Amino acid sequence: MKTNEKSNVIILGFLSILAFFTNLGLRPATLMEARNFITAREMVESGNYLVTTLNGNLRFEKPPLPTYLTALMMKITGNVQDEWVLRIPVAVVGVITILMIYFLVKELTKNSRLSFLSGFVAVTTFMIIKIGNENSWDFYTYAFALGGVLFFVKGLKRDSLVNFLISGIFVGLSFMSKGPVGIYGLMLPFFIGHIFVYGIEDYKRNYKKIILMIVISIVVGGLWWFLIYLEYGDILLQVVKKEERTWSNSHVKSVFYYLDYFIYMGVWIVFSLATYKRDWVARISEDKKYSRFVFIWQILVIIALSVIKMKKKRYGIPIFMVSTLGIGNIVYYLYNTTLEKLNKGEKYLVNVHKIFLGILWIGTFGIIGFGALKGIIPMYVAFIYVVIEILVFIGYKKDKSLKNLIIISGILFLFVNISSGRILTKGYVKKRVEIANTINMRELHNTPPKYEIYSTNFGIEDVWRVGKTIKEYKKGDILPNEMLFFNAPTDEVLERYNVVSKKAYENERNEVVDIYYLVRKEVIK
Repeated sequence: MKTNEKSNVIILGFLSILAFFTNLGLRPATLMEARNFITAREMVESGNYLVTTLNGNLRFEKPPLPTYLTALMMKITGNVQDEWVLRIPVAVVGVITILMIYFLVKELTKNSRLSFLSGFVAVTTFMIIKIGNENSWDFYTYAFALGGVLFFVKGLKRDSLVNFLISGIFVGLSFMSKGPVGIYGLMLPFFIGHIFVYGIEDYKRNYKKIILMIVISIVVGGLWWFLIYLEYGDILLQVVKKEERTWSNSHVKSVFYYLDYFIYMGVWIVFSLATYKRDWVARISEDKKYSRFVFIWQILVIIALSVIKMKKKRYGIPIFMVSTLGIGNIVYYLYNTTLEKLNKGEKYLVNVHKIFLGILWIGTFGIIGFGALKGIIPMYVAFIYVVIEILVFIGYKKDKSLKNLIIISGILFLFVNISSGRILTKGYVKKRVEIANTINMRELHNTPPKYEIYSTNFGIEDVWRVGKTIKEYKKGDILPNEMLFFNAPTDEVLERYNVVSKKAYENERNEVVDIYYLVRKEVIK
């Protein structure tokens, strides 16, 4: 690896750590994260890493690779409660994803600066950072699919069997993360676009290696499913049918649902829209074939995701990944020129970006001021923030090149994301409304009660919040002499049990729930 490339990798690695690790513990676990965390916790507690369960019930809706990584983190740290610890695996995958974007562009273009700027855009893209802070299944499947693409390209370029085998492993890992989602949403559009632009000759020459790659991916991706089918075939088939219905009938959105993706590009929103000015992008690009390929890949990804009925913003991850490559072409052009050399339309584009950047810059002062006035951050920290922002502005004004504009755009966004995440979260989420006689549910989560917990009304997120399994109570169930009841006990239960105590717990959403400590009446007598 050349010195310049080492520097690029080190800088992108450092920025990736800032992007993915600094805000890991701020947000409460989402529903998908809660499912992953609970399943991982039950793996560690039971020692059964093959048969996945959720709150004690079999759950085969999602393959287990992300859960394995979470369970591994639990084993390494001995920590099964703290979200920030359990999100470390996805943050690590986020760092690797940025580096894979860098090396993929390098393989396709042999241009280190373009590769660096594409990775720089990716690591400063709002939605990529956001999803890289959530330990659900989605980011893993697309990250491993991207790895499959990277090593496939390396295999084609070098006629290398080893790279094809590594590609097959990555594809299998993608399948083990969320089934065929990553393969369909990212890899299939890649293959179509790549063959259309670069031709099929490399594929023909390496067809035996490609077949072997496919075999490897099937073995790696299908082994767990095969083992589960041997023991729980009927249940697995029912789950597959259920998932088919879910993807057809749940979260059904318009085919235009993902067309607002550019909003989630954050600071790169203006350049994201500019990628559709196809003739201009082709003119400014040094590598016309690469520019054309990226555009086609981006369009095909959007089409592939849009025809699926079930849609969520986090499912659009491949759009954000591929869009960074198109934006990379634009910022590479601007990085290597000056404002005076731009034509009228290009100056207009840059000025619109500057206005957006200025709004973002001014907005940080409001956020920092809010944090200081509310006592969320010390005044001296706010002062340091302000000094840094002013120095950044002065440095930018002194240098008329567009190089600074590009770098400052990304750095400013990282700065805003890190500071605003901490200040606003602490101000609105962690600074809970004070309610008389309530206890922060985090205390219960960190020290799970020794008694079994029952309930007739709870969600999976509640299972994560209380720190242990909640058993669903059904009329006539045999219950222990002492137990906890989540939410109000039924009349039938109260006929047999005395309420020894009742405590009100408040979760991170300011929802209050009562937990009852019950003892069988015969025991008290």
